[in-house]
Amino acid sequence: MKNLSLRIRSIVLALVALLVFMPATVVTLDRAYTSSLMQAKLSELRLMGLALVSAFELDGEIPVMPELLYEEQLNLPDSGYIGMIAFRGKVVWQSASALNFPIQSPPPAPAIGEEAFHASFQPGFDSAHRYFSYVFTAEFAGDERFEPVHFYILNDKSAFDRERDTFLSTVWRGMLLLTAGLLVLLVIGMNVVLSPVRKLIDDIRNTARGRQDSLSRTYPSEFDGLKTSINQLINAEAEQRTRYKNSLGDLAHSLKTPLAVAMGARPLASEAKDALTQIDALIQRQLKRATAGQHSWQVAMPVAPTLRKVIAAMEKVHRQAALTIYNDCDNDCTFKGDKTDLLEILGNVLDNACKAATSAVWVKAACVSNWTVLVVEDDGPGISEEDKQRLLQRGERLDSYADGHGIGMAVVSDLLAIYGGLLRIDKSQHGGACIEIKLPAA
Repeated sequence: MKNLSLRIRSIVLALVALLVFMPATVVTLDRAYTSSLMQAKLSELRLMGLALVSAFELDGEIPVMPELLYEEQLNLPDSGYIGMIAFRGKVVWQSASALNFPIQSPPPAPAIGEEAFHASFQPGFDSAHRYFSYVFTAEFAGDERFEPVHFYILNDKSAFDRERDTFLSTVWRGMLLLTAGLLVLLVIGMNVVLSPVRKLIDDIRNTARGRQDSLSRTYPSEFDGLKTSINQLINAEAEQRTRYKNSLGDLAHSLKTPLAVAMGARPLASEAKDALTQIDALIQRQLKRATAGQHSWQVAMPVAPTLRKVIAAMEKVHRQAALTIYNDCDNDCTFKGDKTDLLEILGNVLDNACKAATSAVWVKAACVSNWTVLVVEDDGPGISEEDKQRLLQRGERLDSYADGHGIGMAVVSDLLAIYGGLLRIDKSQHGGACIEIKLPAA
């Protein structure tokens, strides 16, 4: 049961408990009810036996009984009740209800003044049914001495068994309905109890996907410690990320100064200048890779405002080219990452498209599942199959684009690899290049 949910565990345990509880309850109720019926039956048969005793007379050595008895059930044939009297080992009288049952020999009888009750007795005259048997032995005065007389009451158990079976059926139906009701209440109760857990899970999932920056809902007091710990973890990660980024920024600034001094020295050979330029670009790229990345507790940011800012900047930078930049971005597009990384990606891709374009650049962004798909097209000369691979190589530049294009696209490729995104270069329907980028949205 280690991998089962709390709801399933609770239901399984409840079912096991009910499977044990139900039969035990039914057995207990059956025993109590049967015992109660037995006591009632014994009292009934005892009263009928005493009625026989009160009606019996011994005239010398001749037993005398009235034709009709006070107990009406002993006067009716096939009533299920049979009365008989044994004297000196022989049946000397039997009730009218035993008309169809010739009784040859009586069952065993107790001592004088005692009674015997048997819950299941099989008489020889009726093999199809079992009977209750009640026997009482009394003593009557004869001519010479007191004589023992045995009074028998037999009762067919069929009605008793039917009544007991009806009771058991009713109890089982009631227990099944009770079990179903308890299970329904259990499921409802589990949903109510686990509702805060589901809310907490949703909050954690939304925070991990960047839809919120902390756990802000109100939970039961049992979850206060967990909520506080998770929020502290989120804040600690954000602070650590900020310190790490600031440290790398300080490192970049420290490296730029001596590089600028070295590049400004005179005289400086062209080979040395190119080497220093490439070192500077390489440092910037590696620092960007070190600070970039998707974090578990990062809030997703909208793409449209950042894209509009980048497009506005590109229109200013390339205003002499009289380019038209068409923007078709869904407002619900998001990017789960750092804003500077998004600016770096959009800036490099749009800058390269503007450099290559003849008259226009087309930008389109849409949400597909958990991704934001960005497509940038231009009407420039396009990119050959060979140059598509070179474009993503570190430090490679294409002559059809301005200086710096290779490093920029390589940085874009690095950032997308860090974020788990995708980059595809194809031919545009407008004649130039088509750059398709997939960014994580959540």
